[in-house]
Amino acid sequence: MGILGRLSTLIKSNVNEAIDSMQDPGKEIDQMVRDMEDYARQARAEVARCIADERLLERRQQAIGEEIADWQKKAEMAIRAGDDGLAKEALSRKGEKETERDDTKKALQEQGVYGDQLTAALKALEARLKDVKMRQGTLKAKARSNRDGTMTAKTSAFGEFDRMSSRIDATEAEAGLDDELGGRTTASLAAERRLDKLASDSAADDALAELKRKLGK
Repeated sequence: MGILGRLSTLIKSNVNEAIDSMQDPGKEIDQMVRDMEDYARQARAEVARCIADERLLERRQQAIGEEIADWQKKAEMAIRAGDDGLAKEALSRKGEKETERDDTKKALQEQGVYGDQLTAALKALEARLKDVKMRQGTLKAKARSNRDGTMTAKTSAFGEFDRMSSRIDATEAEAGLDDELGGRTTASLAAERRLDKLASDSAADDALAELKRKLGK
């Protein structure tokens, strides 16, 4: 679970229940506020990184588009020069760049969605934090009145978030690794590479034939 998951957990948590369970509300509510402020700082830094990454992807997508156009021109020059082999190689490279462009476009879209979700979660957290700060004195008084001697002390009102997140992180990492390696032996990976090469060659042949048709060659 990354920062977005932690924010979601925090936003959905029941602050009143957390306060009711505190043994020392004077200190623990202050710690709660510090924890929330720390999450907000992390989220703001992540939003900044997300925006920077999105701009990098936009620039990369533009650069790839220029490379695609360049390889197209090179293929046409090779055909006019009567070098079908060179033209096929240029078209193959163009195909690789088109795949890279599609992957970059997908990554850019995903980055945009993540950025929107993170920004919304940050705004919700900031609203929750503002509310807790405004009610801090009243909440302390309420927690003291509800307190009894059987409550277990907590060093942090939201310490469980990090422990839970660590367990989820480990589980997700293991699941991802299992998905990646499941049934993919060395032989199967080699076969995949050969099949990809055949598909690439076939696509380049088709592209060459189509370009020659357009150029009347």
